[in-house]
This record gives sequence, C-alpha cells and structure tokens, in this order.
Amino acid sequence: MITLKKLTTSITVLGLAVTIATSCSDNKDAKEVAEEVNEENLDRKEEKGAGQLVEAYSANMFEIKASENASLNASTAEVKNVAVMMIETHGKMNVAIEKLAASKSITLPNDLTDDQNREIENLTEKTGINYDKDYISKMKDKHEAALDKLNKISEKSDDSEIKAWAQKTAPEVSAHLEMVKAAEDNLKNR
Repeated sequence: MITLKKLTTSITVLGLAVTIATSCSDNKDAKEVAEEVNEENLDRKEEKGAGQLVEAYSANMFEIKASENASLNASTAEVKNVAVMMIETHGKMNVAIEKLAASKSITLPNDLTDDQNREIENLTEKTGINYDKDYISKMKDKHEAALDKLNKISEKSDDSEIKAWAQKTAPEVSAHLEMVKAAEDNLKNR
C-alpha cells in the first residue's frame, strides 16, 4: 500500500530528475552562457561591446588551446615557434580583455565552444607535415577573421575604450598573420 508520504516523495524525485534532465539537455556552451548573462545585465549599447569582447576572448582561447597542442605535436621547429608565440601573446591579449571586461561588468566565457573543441579534435587526428599545414591554415583563417573584426571595431565602435583596445590589438594580430603566412609559404613545398 502506497502512503501519501511515499507518493509525495516519488513525485518530488521524479520532478527533480526531469528538471536535471531538462537543464542538462540545454547544451549551451560557455560562450552562449556568457552572451546570455551579458544580455540580461547590460543595456543594448553595452551589449554590443560585450559581444565584441566575448568573441575576441573566445577566439583567443581557441588559438591558445590549438597552439598548446601544436607546441607538442608540430613536426617542424618553425611551426612550434609560431605556436609558442601564439600561446604567449594571445594569453596577454586575453589578460587585457579580462581587465577591460571587468571594468564594464562584462561576463566572458570560461571554456571553448563545442565547435572549437571539435576543430582541435580534428586537428589532432593529423600527424607530421599534414598537422603543421592544417594548424597554420587554421591560424591564418582565424587571424584574417580577427583582423577584419578588429578593424571594424576600430572604425565603428561606440565605446571609446573598446575602440582603443581594438586599435591597439589590430597591429599585433596583423603581425601574427604575416608570420603565419610566411610559415604557410615555407610549408608549401613539403
């Protein structure tokens, strides 16, 4: 015989299980969570700048993680050197973004997106010179996209501090792009 207390307990446990299952199936990555927090806490004007910083921070995290992987798995000294430089400079870039974001109460992601993790997994499936070429190709694509975004922010941002950050960061990203293009040229004949 089921007592009212047992029935209530069973319903409560079932409700909790459904709540947990529903929240786990949401599958939001850290970048989406940061964007949602910013959307809730900032006005529309601030949210645009927050989105720019979230995007840059996330991209830097990817480049750092991919470069950590390349520093261990690249087959050429040149690519390993590029990777070590990327780890150091993009780490510094993210420290600057963290400071700027903190001054504006902007939430940043704390992990890579699912797509970024898949990109790194796909990269690690390669070996030797094919690994090096794929890593350098990814860095070229990422830096071209980042430079384009930084230039747009430099020209159009309504936030003077974010605009200044973009103007300061763009030349360094441009220098990275040139280094990556040189490495790509050196890898073409291998």
